Amino acid sequence: MPHNHAHSKAEAIHDALETFAAEHHHQPDPHEKARLVSDTIKEWEHEEVDVMHAETKTA
Repeated sequence: MPHNHAHSKAEAIHDALETFAAEHHHQPDPHEKARLVSDTIKEWEHEEVDVMHAETKTA
């Protein structure tokens, strides 16, 4: 699945929840949602660091 970096954590979480629902044909239960939110935040923050490092290298 191609991934584009979301502009905000909220956008990333919203996209992750929509993707989950589309792939699994149901809304995540509370445990699935908690895991998905946590994983999405970790991934988004890692991508933010990569973006900042890339901007620093080009500056």
